[in-house]
Order: sequence, then structure tokens, then C-alpha cells
Amino acid sequence: MSPSVVPERSRPARPLILFALTDTRVVDVVGGMLREQGHEVRQTVDGPATRQALREHEPQGVVLSLELPRCDPWGLLQDLRDRADVMPIVVVAPVYIEVDAARAYRSGADDYLTYGISREQGLPRVAARFRRLLPSSGAPGDGAPGPAGPRGIVVDRATRVARADGTPLDLTPLEFDLLAAFVARPEQVLGHGWLLGEVWGENENADARRVKYAVLRLRRKIAEATGGRTGIATVRGVGYRYHRVD
Repeated sequence: MSPSVVPERSRPARPLILFALTDTRVVDVVGGMLREQGHEVRQTVDGPATRQALREHEPQGVVLSLELPRCDPWGLLQDLRDRADVMPIVVVAPVYIEVDAARAYRSGADDYLTYGISREQGLPRVAARFRRLLPSSGAPGDGAPGPAGPRGIVVDRATRVARADGTPLDLTPLEFDLLAAFVARPEQVLGHGWLLGEVWGENENADARRVKYAVLRLRRKIAEATGGRTGIATVRGVGYRYHRVD
């Protein structure tokens, strides 16, 4: 049987991360570290097998290569984001291409990473990034909705549940960490570089567009729950300021 086909139809007992890429180095190193965290890891090596795996399983995170054979990766990325607003999606490529990074963020990817680097030094660093972006090994919703809370935005770090006007927000792990950073520092101006370090674990000189598009998605989700209020204001040329939403 082709290794790209995943025949089982039952959802793995452990949270599933689907690696849709052909580079086995990434799956071996990054997938191995995620397995140690309690995740199930599967690999597909072309477009049809990836879509089959998505139909037959319920991955909690997807790592999508822009060089996946027999696939329009941009169309697949858009389909993934349209049908799974809360699922973390990491786009990967062997080398950094600026226009592709911007398109990935704009299309809803939580991050754009490159893996064309040494196994000894680079891939463990990529794995550390994945751990920030992908869900914990607890089942989604463990923190779950509960009764309606007060107006405004409330973030519970212990259960990793965020609410806006009492409505639970469907946030990716990255979006939750971003909102938690804002709520913990009301009225402070948080620069792009600071947010990159605090939320992404990145150098302050890294690509700040990931912050821009993550904030856009976060604002949209908050606005849907509050009728338009988000509390997140842009400080032009610097970053953002959070005002409490009452």
C-alpha cells in the first residue's frame, strides 16, 4: 500500500498533527518532538492523499508544504482555513520567499517557516516554533464553554478559554496567546518586535507581517462576538494598544 494513503477511519486517541510534505527530515525531527508531547503524527506526500486524510480524520493541526506534489497548495490552504477556523495551520517551504510568506499569512496560515537548514541546528529550532503554534495534547474544548460571563473580554490562562461578552471565542493557540498578551497589558503600546518575541518566540527583527495578519484574524473573531468592538487599536509604525472592552 502506498505510504501516502491513510486508510484508517477512526480518529487517533491522541491529538493528530498532519504533516503534508515529502521531506522526511522534518517529520522525523519535528514529529518526534511532538510525539513526545503526546501528539499523534501522520504524513502524507501528495495532494490527493492529504485531502483523503483530512476527510477521514480530524487533525488538530496541519503542516502544509508549498511544494506538495499533485496539489495546489494555495487552494488547499484556503479550503483548510474556510472549514476549520480554529485549527492551527503552519505553511513550510525549503527557502524563504517574501511574496509567499505574505500570501500565506493573508490566506490564514498561523505561520510560515523554512526548513532548508541543517538537521542538527535548524530543525530543533523549527520544532520549538511548532510547539508554540500547535495545540497542546489536551483535547480541544477541555476548557470548554461553561456559563456566559461578564461583558468585555475575559481570558482564562488555566483553561485556555477566552470569551467576549460571555461568548467563547474559537481561537487557535497562537491567537489565544496573542489575545492574552494584549489583555495582560491594557493601555500599553506593544511593538511588533515585542509581540514577535512574546507570542512567537522569534527575534524582534523577524517578519512582522505574521503579527499584522494574526491581529486581523483576532479582531475579526472578537468583533463577531461583540458586535464590532475589539479593543485593539493600531499604533501606526509601532504596534498595537489594547483598551478594555466593556
